[in-house]
Amino acid sequence: MVEDPANYEYFVDWSIDMDYLEAGCNGGYDCIKSLENPVFIGVKDVDYINDEDLVVGLKIGDEVRCYPHAILDWHEIVNDNIDDIYFSINYCPLTGSGMAWDRRVDGKLTQFGVSGLLFNSNVIPYDRATGSHWSQMQQKCVNGEFYKQRVKSYPVIETTWKTWKEMYPKSKVVSTETGFKRDYGNYPYYSYKENEDVFFPTEYDNDTIHPKVRYYGVIDNDKAHLYSYNLFKDGTGLIKDTVWDKPVVVAGSEPDQVMMVVASTVEGLKLSTKELPSILEDSSGNTYDIFGYCINGPDKGSRLEVLNGFTAYWFAWAAFYPELSLYKP
Repeated sequence: MVEDPANYEYFVDWSIDMDYLEAGCNGGYDCIKSLENPVFIGVKDVDYINDEDLVVGLKIGDEVRCYPHAILDWHEIVNDNIDDIYFSINYCPLTGSGMAWDRRVDGKLTQFGVSGLLFNSNVIPYDRATGSHWSQMQQKCVNGEFYKQRVKSYPVIETTWKTWKEMYPKSKVVSTETGFKRDYGNYPYYSYKENEDVFFPTEYDNDTIHPKVRYYGVIDNDKAHLYSYNLFKDGTGLIKDTVWDKPVVVAGSEPDQVMMVVASTVEGLKLSTKELPSILEDSSGNTYDIFGYCINGPDKGSRLEVLNGFTAYWFAWAAFYPELSLYKP
């Protein structure tokens, strides 16, 4: 599965403007080391993150796993699997964007790694089977054998550690036993999350909003529609919207830094009054968690249609999707 980079067939064509392609770290391929086969511990054994720290969570079937930013800030990519579903958690600290990609591309199982390149200040993963380069925030191949193909994404939830452990107290969490010596309790980019610095040039700029404000966006090919966490500044709430002619329901909470967008395909979706992890319920008595799974009721085990979305900094959304739409009440 893992090839020697020297054996990759390099392609001339890139689908991105190479004026905004930069070397993000010295050493090229794997200059930032991804994690393979991570070690997991229980929630009660986690001692290296604080309640307000952010995590990326994934649920496949009954299996729930947590990938803290404190780990992802140092490794950016975690290659993992749940049974026969192989996926790659990838996170870019510079654009604040985290997601999960299927590791089977055109039926070929691969791993993803850090190429060392950035486009619009955003990580470009490469797949180790072919050496193809992928734009993370575009979720597509920009150079290589899979040129212009899009990855399959699995829904992830980004939230605070406090909220995550309340929702999923029995989840598995990536351990600091990574095989690497890193200061996982220390954020490596100093004040980057709060200041207005953008380390590398971007193709499009929009300075009407502080560059590091976090927005949740749903994407479809080259389109993006964004939601502000401020819509839910008073806590968990729900709004109804139409995205690309599709009725949707958006549930979120700014204090908990969490949001989900699902297609409105069932009758009477509303906020749940039940205890966490329940967040939505319908008129048939079903309750759903933040991943859209029905966890109680006659349709238990089914799942709502979760739109392809993730959180990222404002400057990154503007750079990749200059014609984006922004939800306004």
